[in-house]
Order: sequence, then C-alpha cells, then structure tokens
Amino acid sequence: MQFSLIVRTRPEDDHRLIVLQGFLAAVIEQGHSVRQCFFQSEGVITATDSDNLAIWQRVAEETGAELLLCSQAVEEHKVEPLEPFAVGGLGALVEAAVRSDRVVSFV
Repeated sequence: MQFSLIVRTRPEDDHRLIVLQGFLAAVIEQGHSVRQCFFQSEGVITATDSDNLAIWQRVAEETGAELLLCSQAVEEHKVEPLEPFAVGGLGALVEAAVRSDRVVSFV
C-alpha cells in the first residue's frame, strides 16, 4: 500500500509527533511505501527543526518519499529548506494523493 502524508503538526505538539513517528514506523515495518510527506502550515517548522531533521532524512532514505514543504508556508514562516526537502505547491499534493492508496493527515 502506498501512503501520502499531510503534516500540519506544530513543533510543540510532542504527543502528535510521537503518534506520527509511530505511524511511520508501522508503515515501514509492514513493508508499505510513502510516496510523499507534504508539510503545510506550521508543519514546515516541525519538518525543518534540527531535532526532527534526522527522522525525516531516515523516512526519505527508507521509503523513497518525496518531502515537500508547502511554498506558501515556507514564505509565511520564513523557513529555509535543507536537504532532503524541496518546496512545492498544492498541485504536487493533489498529484500524490491521486497516485496513493491512502492519504493521512496529521494536524
């Protein structure tokens, strides 16, 4: 099964981040794939936070997932995208959703 994720979780929402990490671990453990992780709103801050960067690098390496930061959110929160992140728009999210079996949102 192929998943795409929408991540809007704020950096200070530790419980939600733990749930997200558990979900990703289960997806990887069960042999599913992650097509894309799309970070919207404050999710761009969570993604690029130095404490979380290693998690996302591992997800990209283990699943081949595309890690996209919402272009509007990057501008709004003045985030500097680093590897393995790219900047993309809602069109990329829609395309990934159409090509995935499931889309799961973490707010």
